[in-house]
Amino acid sequence: MFGKLYVPIFTGILTIVFSVVSCRAQSGKAENKAIEKIKAICPSAEFIEMELKNGYTEVEFLCNGETIEVGLNDDNEIIYQERDAQIPENIQGKIDKKLSKSYEGWIFDEAAIVETTDTSFYKIEMVRGGMEQNIYFTLEGKYYRPFNMAPDENWTVKTLVEAYRNNPAPYQFLKPNEIFEMPEVLREISGIALASENSMFCVQDEVGALFQYDLEKDEVSDVIRFEDLGDFEDITIDGTMAYVLRSDGKIFSFNYKNFDGKVSQTMAPSYCTDIEGLFFDSLGEKLYMACKSRPVNAKKEIRLVYEMSPDKIYETNILFTIDVEEINKMLSNKYPEITQGSSMFRFNPSAIAVHPVTGEKYVLSATDRLLAIFGKNGLKDVFPLPSDAYYKPEGLAFAKNGDLYISSEGIKNGTVSGRILLFKMN
Repeated sequence: MFGKLYVPIFTGILTIVFSVVSCRAQSGKAENKAIEKIKAICPSAEFIEMELKNGYTEVEFLCNGETIEVGLNDDNEIIYQERDAQIPENIQGKIDKKLSKSYEGWIFDEAAIVETTDTSFYKIEMVRGGMEQNIYFTLEGKYYRPFNMAPDENWTVKTLVEAYRNNPAPYQFLKPNEIFEMPEVLREISGIALASENSMFCVQDEVGALFQYDLEKDEVSDVIRFEDLGDFEDITIDGTMAYVLRSDGKIFSFNYKNFDGKVSQTMAPSYCTDIEGLFFDSLGEKLYMACKSRPVNAKKEIRLVYEMSPDKIYETNILFTIDVEEINKMLSNKYPEITQGSSMFRFNPSAIAVHPVTGEKYVLSATDRLLAIFGKNGLKDVFPLPSDAYYKPEGLAFAKNGDLYISSEGIKNGTVSGRILLFKMN
């Protein structure tokens, strides 16, 4: 056995996290509605923390001494509830057997039961070397993979099956060939680069570190700390050099094979205030940088992609322009059954990569979950990605044979972990 369950009881005052200052009034209404809902469930509730997220509100509170976490959608309906788990002894035995086999060296920390509108499952938290990993099981003790519970889907796997049948894609985007569940330290995985056939470099939003992930062993094999704080969005490599992009356009470069602590920092000039995509094109020996935000003073909804030489990052040129309206027109024409009556979909690039076989440029948007393909003559295709498979797609990487990897950020403090999804080329 991995030991007794222990869930710490926290005390404190209500903490409200606001991501956008201009939304304070609206956030206040959501806060009051959430408090009313929780009080209806538990009149004696003592609030610990409340966080307003994209599409739902997460509330943690004490009810008669028990710590409970609840997720509420915009209609103030409960979409999930998490509490301390009392796992039956026979089920615990099945879970322990699987954990001892697949998570050797990890230490059991705590367990919870998660109840959603249509199912319930156990969440087991394991720790090792300062890293956390959540593993999920059915109530019968079988492995379980929870889907995204955020209610802001424009489309799901179910609604896209027929749409994709009429619009063949170069990859089976609705059915990945393999899914790699990231440890807790990579829950907010934001960028990836394939280092070798079985090794992936990863960065995450809040830590200035390069994580090397072993795809065969499903574990972090090495970590290079190159900076303290920042919002790190993407990673690309060139021979022995790694380039990591910060959201303000600063690029950190260093020798990842023989790291000696020396890191170059160069600001890449742009007309954008938020940048998330970076890729090294070995054929043209250029770095490509994709802006997430609209250019300052732009008259229409466009996004810019820049190019630069690795040794002259301070000199950037606009490579091509992404027209968001053009993407929306293509979506309407290709997928009328899922776009009819919808307002304009957002396209905010979160990653860029060049297909090694076709030379086409793939640009990913975590916002509204879209993947656009650009050829020599501009926009060639666009594909919606279902939120129940991709919570927040933020990274792209290709193998030499054209196999595609897409990384997806998980729900912070939630039930969906960070993931890397592998798609074999059709």
